[in-house]
Amino acid sequence: MNRFIYFVFILFLISSCGGVSTKNSSSINKSEPLVTFVFDDGNETDYTVAKNIFSAQGEVACSAVTTNWINGKGYLTVPQLMELQNAGWEILSHTESHPNLKTLSESQVEAELSKSKSTLESMGLIVKNLVYPYNKTNGAVKKIAEKYYRSGRDGGSMLNLYILDRYELKSYSIKHNLSKMKSYIDNAHSEKKWLIFYHHRIDAKIKISDKNGNFMLGENLFFQPSGAKGKYTAKGIVFLGPAIYFIPLSGIPKANDIVTGQTSGATCRLDRVIYNKKEDINDMIEYIHTKYPDIKIVTIDKGLDLMGIP
Repeated sequence: MNRFIYFVFILFLISSCGGVSTKNSSSINKSEPLVTFVFDDGNETDYTVAKNIFSAQGEVACSAVTTNWINGKGYLTVPQLMELQNAGWEILSHTESHPNLKTLSESQVEAELSKSKSTLESMGLIVKNLVYPYNKTNGAVKKIAEKYYRSGRDGGSMLNLYILDRYELKSYSIKHNLSKMKSYIDNAHSEKKWLIFYHHRIDAKIKISDKNGNFMLGENLFFQPSGAKGKYTAKGIVFLGPAIYFIPLSGIPKANDIVTGQTSGATCRLDRVIYNKKEDINDMIEYIHTKYPDIKIVTIDKGLDLMGIP
């Protein structure tokens, strides 16, 4: 009998002390499905494309900014960052120079994390949370992150439980597979967990034919008769033919559109849309609104609030 009581007592101690740090983790009784969209690196499409998508849907997202890239070609400017924040977006740190933090010394990690935060704050931005470049982190990096940030996000392709390590928030990369992305949303709803999506520059790729002339980097593209507009970024290739990449600015390009470069005068025919990230993200938000109106689309900081994390 005494041995049995002793055994029960030991099990109680183990369950009471089991391996979740109260400093880094939280457990609450209430659970609800959440979805967060994070755009890594601070690309200008956060402002020129994504802001309009989310504003039209009455939602907000997060921009994770590498501070050395601010004001660079193709990246966000300080006024754009301020407008995003004023529109309800959360600005996240994505370090100063975008290194693999696991390869750095502790002093180098400290500099990357502290300087990126202080630089953004000196611009008048509120910065509470971190995204690890390349989704790379370890115990040493997380320990330093605790000094400056409320949380840190990596990859992992997992949903976040309501018992979590806040310095290792899990996320899924948005891929060119809309049905797969919707299945992650389905899982978040059925399991009542927090789903974090991450993405980078928003672009589109189309298969073309009947090309005449050469498009110029950064020029505006006009699609007729659909009336869509875009900005040319690069040429490409697909199975059985050439392709081009562009930033989709407005409208929806359609098969058989004639594409014209505003500056170069080059033209081509749009044979097939291979992917359009703008439309995919818009469809994902509409899917949530239509099928799961109880899912909340939140920033990282709001998600932590709803989990009761101080």
